[in-house]
Amino acid sequence: MRIKTRFTIHLALGLVLWLLGTGILIVILLEGLLPLLGIPISMDHEGLIVGGIFGASALLCIALFGWYFGGPIGFIMAWIHQLSQDNYKQPDNMSKIYTRKGKLRMRYRLYQEVLQHLQSLGTILQANDVERTQIEQAKQEWIAGISHDLKTPLTYIKGYSTLLLNEQYEWSKEEAISFIREMDGKGKHMEELIHDLSLVTQLNRADGSLPLQKTNQDIVEFTKRVVADISNNPQATNYLLHFEADPPAIHVDFDEKYMQRILQNIMMNSIIHNPEHIDIYVQIADDGEHAAIRVMDNGIGMPAHTVENLFQQYYRGTTTESSSDGTGLGMAIVYKLVQAHDGTITVESEPSLGTTFTILLPKKGLS
Repeated sequence: MRIKTRFTIHLALGLVLWLLGTGILIVILLEGLLPLLGIPISMDHEGLIVGGIFGASALLCIALFGWYFGGPIGFIMAWIHQLSQDNYKQPDNMSKIYTRKGKLRMRYRLYQEVLQHLQSLGTILQANDVERTQIEQAKQEWIAGISHDLKTPLTYIKGYSTLLLNEQYEWSKEEAISFIREMDGKGKHMEELIHDLSLVTQLNRADGSLPLQKTNQDIVEFTKRVVADISNNPQATNYLLHFEADPPAIHVDFDEKYMQRILQNIMMNSIIHNPEHIDIYVQIADDGEHAAIRVMDNGIGMPAHTVENLFQQYYRGTTTESSSDGTGLGMAIVYKLVQAHDGTITVESEPSLGTTFTILLPKKGLS
């Protein structure tokens, strides 16, 4: 029953009871009590008595209606004010609205939907407040990590440039080239960090204006080439990469540049965060309306809290003291790029049992 209907029924019943009670009281007083006491009543006095009884009962009715209908509203308004002050706990006097059996009292039952919604709202706001605090803390740690990641290569560049500019030493051509190569490598690393920040800014735009240049291609052949490129990476030398596909061709609309970024990030994640000589399997299968790409390893796995936060934008699996070439943006970028391709990505992992990433991309027929 809606509040409006319930309120109307309660108000109507209250008015009926008031009128009946007033009428009965007048009859009892005029026809029973006063004659019994031998008090004569003239017509004028009778009118005054009736008016007095009616006025007194009206005042009593107003007071009772205010208590019955207004009391819960006052309680609700106080609760809303409490929520507006960022206090999301239940009111201290919450117990007064319930009976000993744990049911809402009659006058509060009139607004039971409002009370239920307020309880739900308080729970949601409290959860959002905790999440906001966690995100803000992660953001601050992430900013510290980014500053650390930018400062480290900058320190190398500054150090080598100082050595090259030092007139007290005569550096050989080989030494100078070695310094310049180190500076170039650190500069490229800084460029990658800045590119990641720029890409995340684009992905976070409300209009989702990331310019994808999609073409219809065989995702199996494309992934096979990416796996081959990764296997030739010096970092992957001591890792065993395997590729499987069934069927041998699946056509999907995707952006080559960003799809390569997705696959590289996931595979390099398995390499960077696992010890050497583990197996990394890349499997592609036809999953009905989707092409399913799975990247699995038998490495060290991840704890539950890391899995839960892996795709969070500001989450870093390492501390700023740990050696890390990442920004904490890699998996967040992967997540948003997969979404931009109208796909989904999930991760399953347990410590010592390895990790599995699953990407589902909508299939397209040949144009």
